[in-house]
Amino acid sequence: MEASEPTRTRSRGRRVRAAVFMVLGVCLVLVAGFAVAYPLWWNHRSHEVSSQIIKTFNSIPAQPAHHCVSPAQTKGTTTAAGLVQIPALSMTAPVLQGLSDAALAVAAAHDPESPWPGGVGESILESHDVSFFSRIGNLKVGQDVVWIDHCAESTFKVIGHEIVSPGTMLLPPSNDRGLALITCYPTDALFYVPDRYVLLTALVTQGKAKTTPGPVHVVTPQLKVPAPPDLVAQGLSLSQSDVLVGIMKSTGTPSPAWVQGPASLDLEALALESYIGAEKAIAQGNTTWWKDLAVPGLAMPPAWSNSLDTNFTEDLSGTTVVSVTLSSANVTFVLVPAHGDLLIKSVKVT
Repeated sequence: MEASEPTRTRSRGRRVRAAVFMVLGVCLVLVAGFAVAYPLWWNHRSHEVSSQIIKTFNSIPAQPAHHCVSPAQTKGTTTAAGLVQIPALSMTAPVLQGLSDAALAVAAAHDPESPWPGGVGESILESHDVSFFSRIGNLKVGQDVVWIDHCAESTFKVIGHEIVSPGTMLLPPSNDRGLALITCYPTDALFYVPDRYVLLTALVTQGKAKTTPGPVHVVTPQLKVPAPPDLVAQGLSLSQSDVLVGIMKSTGTPSPAWVQGPASLDLEALALESYIGAEKAIAQGNTTWWKDLAVPGLAMPPAWSNSLDTNFTEDLSGTTVVSVTLSSANVTFVLVPAHGDLLIKSVKVT
């Protein structure tokens, strides 16, 4: 709508736009054939960035009602507009404005074509799959989703779930104030998928913020792959290999902070770096490279050929990595942490 049109028409236009969500680009997790964006996205992701976003948000006190203002509509800012919390999942995510790669790499993102949570219309927050919204399918009707900014704390109730295609119209609930959380479907897929999973909620209570929100704990794997520089120079990213990624799952007892954040994808990036490095070391018969990547004494296996999807399984105790397994019908590749390094424990080629 043009700024010169009447206010009523402009308001109605915003509500119409808010009812339509275009989530093209929400899934940036692609198979290698499409995946130039995926490793770049990993490179954007950083614990320091997430921590700074949260620190800045928490440094701003709650505002008195008489001069409280809504979050800024500025795209590209690294200051969180607010937090979205799901008590039943022990999940808290910072929210940035705009659906850019940089925003989605470290936070959930607000669609600027929709109102902020609590406003008139259907507010839209999006997140990558295998990230903050990976468990929203476990929520039941009636459970809470809470939005916190420096003006207000708004509580929404789950009213339903949908699996839709990009471009599907989302209408606000009967009270005209809804919040939709959107991610890719299936939520455990590590490749491009055409469908979107939508959690629909409706506003039930809204009041001014009482206190500054507490800290949000963003965890990342404190590990590295000890690939030597000359091996790294050959390219160990997904876009530089022919690995086809499949699905991801967690076993053991992972903490909510781990499974409801970017840590799983960070760990997968490390595991793929080791996997691709091992392929190159074996193909070139370089035992020095292999010894750097593997646990002491592990013999270098024969080269393998894998044209099938490689699935990723992380075994965790809280936020401690126990093991990581990349598996397909052709090869099972297991890594374990040792003194801050992620090392190859075994390779079984079939």
